[in-house]
Amino acid sequence: MNFRGGPSGLRRRAATVVDITALVDVVFQLLIFFLLTSSYVSPSTPQGPTVPVDMPESSLETEPMEYEDFPIAVDAQGDIYVGQNEKVSLDELRVRLLKAANDNQFTVVLIRGDQSVSYGRIAEVMEAARASRLKISAQLRGGQ
Repeated sequence: MNFRGGPSGLRRRAATVVDITALVDVVFQLLIFFLLTSSYVSPSTPQGPTVPVDMPESSLETEPMEYEDFPIAVDAQGDIYVGQNEKVSLDELRVRLLKAANDNQFTVVLIRGDQSVSYGRIAEVMEAARASRLKISAQLRGGQ
């Protein structure tokens, strides 16, 4: 059996020619495009007008806003806990939220709810926080 083909057992393969001219053209076009467009976007370019303006100094002492956390947790039974696992009623929670809002208006209420607690209970806690006009951040994942 002759698997190599041809009378002498040798098979000639046709030479394969790969023309990469089109590939080189596309690469150069992309390179030129990215070089030209990146020159227009510069992080050192100032935003807004570049007119020189002499700003007056403020006579008020400005302090950075200090945000405080007000953590609230609702367990699987619907019990409400404030701070370091202190159990409170919904009415007591409302009083504490109003006090926290009066002490620092930048207090952020962090609500964590167990995944098996009813949405209605979480909504009551969120409504109490909204009534105190504090910002709310909620996590509705169990155990975290």
